[in-house]
Amino acid sequence: MTAKDQKSIAENEHMNTAASKGDAGVPQSEDIAEAGATKASVPSHPQAENAEGDGDGGTGTDKQAAQNVPATASDIVASEDSVEAKEDASSNNNEKPTTAVKPGGGNNQGAGEQNNSDVSDQDDFTSVDAASDALQEISLGEKSKPEVEAGSSLIGAVMVSDIGKPSPAEVATAILMKDADTARAFGARGFQGSGESDRTATSPLAGSSTSPRSQPEISELSDHGDDNADGDSEVEDAEERQRRLFRLAEKRRQHKERMSQTVVSSEEIEVMRSGLSSARECVSPVELRIINGAYPEGLRGSLYCVGPGRFEVAYNVQRELEQATRTFGFGHIMDTLPLLSKVSFDPKATSITYRSRLIAKQAASRIQMEHGINTKVPGALYMSDTNQTFLNKFIPKASHYTTPEGESCGQDIQLFMPLQGTSQTVVCTNHVGALQNIDPVDLHPRAIVELKDVNPEFRGSLSCPHMQYDSNTREHFTVLQDVAFRSTTYTVVAISESQPEGYVVASFVAQASVLHSFAVTQDYVIVPVYPYTAPIGGVSYRWSDSLLETLTFDNSRPTYFYVVSREYRRVQCVYQAPAFFAMHQINAVQEMATDSLSIDLVAYENDAVLRRLMINDLRKPSADFLIPSGFARRYQLGGITMEATKFVESKGRQSLLPPAHSLLLRNEPVELARINPMVAMRPYTYLYGLGHVERLQGLPAHVASTTMYNCIVKLDVNDASKRPLVWSRKHCYPSEPVFVPHSDKEDDGFVISIFFDSMRITSCLLVLEAKTLKELMIAQLPSAVPLSFGHAKFSI
Repeated sequence: MTAKDQKSIAENEHMNTAASKGDAGVPQSEDIAEAGATKASVPSHPQAENAEGDGDGGTGTDKQAAQNVPATASDIVASEDSVEAKEDASSNNNEKPTTAVKPGGGNNQGAGEQNNSDVSDQDDFTSVDAASDALQEISLGEKSKPEVEAGSSLIGAVMVSDIGKPSPAEVATAILMKDADTARAFGARGFQGSGESDRTATSPLAGSSTSPRSQPEISELSDHGDDNADGDSEVEDAEERQRRLFRLAEKRRQHKERMSQTVVSSEEIEVMRSGLSSARECVSPVELRIINGAYPEGLRGSLYCVGPGRFEVAYNVQRELEQATRTFGFGHIMDTLPLLSKVSFDPKATSITYRSRLIAKQAASRIQMEHGINTKVPGALYMSDTNQTFLNKFIPKASHYTTPEGESCGQDIQLFMPLQGTSQTVVCTNHVGALQNIDPVDLHPRAIVELKDVNPEFRGSLSCPHMQYDSNTREHFTVLQDVAFRSTTYTVVAISESQPEGYVVASFVAQASVLHSFAVTQDYVIVPVYPYTAPIGGVSYRWSDSLLETLTFDNSRPTYFYVVSREYRRVQCVYQAPAFFAMHQINAVQEMATDSLSIDLVAYENDAVLRRLMINDLRKPSADFLIPSGFARRYQLGGITMEATKFVESKGRQSLLPPAHSLLLRNEPVELARINPMVAMRPYTYLYGLGHVERLQGLPAHVASTTMYNCIVKLDVNDASKRPLVWSRKHCYPSEPVFVPHSDKEDDGFVISIFFDSMRITSCLLVLEAKTLKELMIAQLPSAVPLSFGHAKFSI
């Protein structure tokens, strides 16, 4: 034996002795250092840190302190690695011994902080190709390294190869598991973390609750770990291991897909805070939790609300090599697919239940199939891009009314309208003559009926969405428009329990108009016709899908009031007023003593308010965006009998039409005004509506609220000197207030509204005392209800 061989044997015996003592004095090789296994201590074990010392070895006191540290899973693995290193060195002294790396190796500067900060895109081990390449090396004949499993930890039993790198199978495991901590475990030959996680095992495989990987997946990869706790595990078959790895990869892919569906971006949060995001239906009744106040004594019945429900519809586009997903979005808030809500008040149980339903699901399915809206009639939308080609107008349209949810009916709601042989109905309407029959109990859509199917004499592609109801005769009225190339025929129709097939009240010819509501008295129907012009006559209307793109408001022309006699079923007379526009009527009163009519409405200078209700503008208003203010105004139509005679004699000449005198009821802006239903068609005093707090305070326009209405206001229309009563909450936006009478007094009752909280992104039910607007109760709804110009009705 030469001196060189004796020197080599001495070095091997010295290294084996050091390995048996726990690697405290074994210097790290360059290969292992390059692999990321630099000497360091675990921050959560200060005694172990002292045991390492500043150099390659440690004092006896330090070693004794290190031995008192509770053993973790990583420590056990390192000890077993050390034993195997000793056995390998003893079996062949001429081979280079495998050095067991001490757990916790790596950067000594805050391993826990590094573990949290390094979770980034660079640790996104999602490449299945890299795993496949590694597994392919195994199948080509590379010798698998023996694996030592400690407890249920698979990753902790990593052996270091002769060159200081993990085997391809181990690399594949790290890649397919897509875990940042696991990847570092391969690089640093140990687990790193901070705090208690270092004592219990920081790897998600060891049972961390923050890991998306479940325990069955762990046991699938390490089902023999408990049987081989002594470190003498058998070599796993490469093909079986490959199958297991790819089964885990599939589970990870499915989990990633599920997580991607729940990730919410900052832009989506901004949309949700605007209150204009798609709603979630609540089909089963849910009892509401009162979070402020108590159940209002004496309140019973059900509140039905209809408004926007879906603002976008996603659809798939099939390409040659992939399938893409795109989104169709509505442009105008009144074009969206509706959500119908019901709130039931039970005074005996002092409980409140809520349920809601998206009532146009077949319409959404049709949008997904056609990648847009295929309108049946011209002007079916207020202002939305249909995402259809011009040639689509020449394709015959299938009926939208063959299914109960095939049409979007969400602009107004009527209760107990006789339809299809029953009056136990909730009827939702739109502006193209569709009526959706809905069950009042569970909100299940029954059918969609066209007005022309109710009665063949009901002609017209456009209809007034706000139907009027006479509680004395139990008649429901609406107005149809049949837009032709040179003229438009208006038809006033009525449906009652005594005549469920309906009848025509009267017809007249006038200019086309955007008619959203009208008024009814005991003897008359008052139809306002606003000054609109259609370019190229009715030709542009016939080829347009959006109503506001076809009709243009003309301030130079007057607004007309057509007074239709319910008794004689003809137009009695016509009045004219300076150009204005209105969306909602407040009330109409017939004064027998003076033979006159008065109609109260929320008046605007033009139709800008209708054109400002674009969804993108409301979600992200620009600096100069402003919803115009409407004011409660009364138009007086005097001398009905006398003017009726003149109208017949003059054959309706417009130059001889009498004026309608206007009176501003209040200086405070208001919209969606409601009154006590018991004083409908009678003189009244109070109205309840929505407004902007900033404008009520007289602040200038540039600091006033530019978004939806943020307060409920009570106004006295007979005394303008009385200050308005206002309810408001910061970041809360109420819907149309509904008055529920409690006694014969006009302002004795409840005011109910659903408001949206933009900070919490949720909605609540609000009940106010009608006399003082004092908060009586606030109840939490199970999901957010979008902001809208929608409407509500209360049934006792």
